[in-house]
Amino acid sequence: MSNIINVDNLSLELDGKSIFSNISFSVEEGKTLGILCPNNGGKTTLIKTLSGIMYSSSGKVDVNNVILSKKNYRDYIIQISTILDDIDNQFLCNKVSEELRYPLENLGYGDLDIKYTIDEISNLFDINILLGKNINRLTNLEKVQVLIVASIIHKPKVLFLDDILRFFNNSEKDKILKIFNIINSQLNISIIYTTSDLNDLINNDNILVINDGQIVMTGTFADIIQKDNELTKMGFDIPIMIDLSRKLEFYKLVDKIYLNPDKLVDDLWE
Repeated sequence: MSNIINVDNLSLELDGKSIFSNISFSVEEGKTLGILCPNNGGKTTLIKTLSGIMYSSSGKVDVNNVILSKKNYRDYIIQISTILDDIDNQFLCNKVSEELRYPLENLGYGDLDIKYTIDEISNLFDINILLGKNINRLTNLEKVQVLIVASIIHKPKVLFLDDILRFFNNSEKDKILKIFNIINSQLNISIIYTTSDLNDLINNDNILVINDGQIVMTGTFADIIQKDNELTKMGFDIPIMIDLSRKLEFYKLVDKIYLNPDKLVDDLWE
């Protein structure tokens, strides 16, 4: 499978200070990349730079063979969508149905195509019940669901998400992560999202860890968590099951990392 986005030696300086430097990565079509970065570590700035909201000092971003530049900006933004973490300021309309209609109107869709597309995607993401609601009456979870659906309704190639999981408890995060799976598997849209919480990446096979503006680790969650001491030094909290597994390993009660508590209990009783 080919890469839909390639980022090559992306760097940004603001007021003489390096925010990030030499960031390089690729993401395959229909895959998700989680970027772990400490709070105040430049997550929002990175997403804004990848989205063309801010321009880098150097480096290159290429989505679907369209290079981000002032010259190519209009062609580039058709390939992407972005949701920043100030979710209440991301809406353009008062009602959910209007929010979904807006991007399609801008792309020149006719009324029949707009109705068909909204019906199709509302059914896919099970948000039909929200269509007639005012946005200011939605819960945070519903707001993010609507923002995501509105952002991918025109089927961009890449969706950028700026630390949006921080608003939710574990069960709510699971609902958002299930939406990610639908976006990947059924719409073939790639997702790049930032977080400062390791728990958000447990089921993620593609992870970057950024610290002090540079990529310091890459790999699957299993790869990353092997360096739990380094992660702790960077200020990340280790998921409780990982921490417990490490302690049990020390006492030679287990010989691997467990993510599922029921599986751990079963193996300990054997």
